[in-house]
Amino acid sequence: MSEGSRGSGFRPVLGKAKAIMSRSTTLTPLPGACAACAVRPFALFRVIPQARVGEIARIRSGVRLVRGGDAIRDRVFTLYAGWAFSWTATQDGRRQVLDFHLPGDLVERAEDGAEVEALTDASFCILSRDRLCDFMGHEPSLAMAYADGLMRERARLRERLTSLGRRDAVGRVAHLLLELHGRLLRRGGGDPRGGPIPLKQAHLADALGLSVEHANRALAVLRKDGIATLQKGRLDILDRDAMEEIAGWDGAVVEAAVAPRSAAS
Repeated sequence: MSEGSRGSGFRPVLGKAKAIMSRSTTLTPLPGACAACAVRPFALFRVIPQARVGEIARIRSGVRLVRGGDAIRDRVFTLYAGWAFSWTATQDGRRQVLDFHLPGDLVERAEDGAEVEALTDASFCILSRDRLCDFMGHEPSLAMAYADGLMRERARLRERLTSLGRRDAVGRVAHLLLELHGRLLRRGGGDPRGGPIPLKQAHLADALGLSVEHANRALAVLRKDGIATLQKGRLDILDRDAMEEIAGWDGAVVEAAVAPRSAAS
């Protein structure tokens, strides 16, 4: 049994990528021209050469800005700035967070009752599902990149299930924070000692099968033992080795869950 009760202009450079990893202190940037997209190097379309980037623009049907807490109803989109998460709920209204979405992630709203919500102010490119499928049909590298994304998602979910079944509350929290930190680093956000992770205790609890009280206690243990802190939307890793030990961290397994294959030149 589970523990507990359950800016408009942009250029494709690293500095700009860091600026869109979390909610900005100014305006959330909207996506611009596909040729200058700052998130393309780690998004689905990373495999499409720059010379053919105009083909990507024909798949995009619009852009949108949402506020933190807003539901996202579009069926297929690439997150450009900010964070979002997918969730479902039991019949009695208890929420289960299924995954967290970072800039560059392709998000598909399934027709199985799962919802998508903006965790922070966010912006994204809305994609035509039909045009995307057509493009994959004559571009094998894009289809392979899509399959690669599915494999990474499956690897993350496998680790989450392991957490739910075999890790204690502190281990679950430590593992999820390390996973998100790894995904953030792969996008040029944060640094080896931490980065912006705008999760609240309720998000941790609902992702890990814990009560908010258990999630709070787990964070307190990590803080008290000088291992890590999560405060005001910022993760600081104070003792990486100790955090990996508590989490039961397997670098090779998790690398498969966070690292996309190389981009096209």
